Amino acid sequence: MRTDLEATVRERVAQVVEDVPADELDLDADLADEYSLTSLNKVLLVTMVCDDADVDLANFTEHDLARMRTTRQIISALSPYAQTVAGA
Repeated sequence: MRTDLEATVRERVAQVVEDVPADELDLDADLADEYSLTSLNKVLLVTMVCDDADVDLANFTEHDLARMRTTRQIISALSPYAQTVAGA
């Protein structure tokens, strides 16, 4: 069963990655290696997801962001801080 946060992250990754539908994303694929996500795009992605989930980006250090290499890792990192995702 997908959580609201997972659905939100999938949708945002699909927007940034392009050509991969949200429901076909491999949660464990390295976003840079498998989907050619640049570091700038990753920061933008995490920023958008944090906004959507009402999570303060200040909860994460530069090193935390660097460790978020997969969609699942982004979901795991944000989940302790996420309340309810608006619109999901």
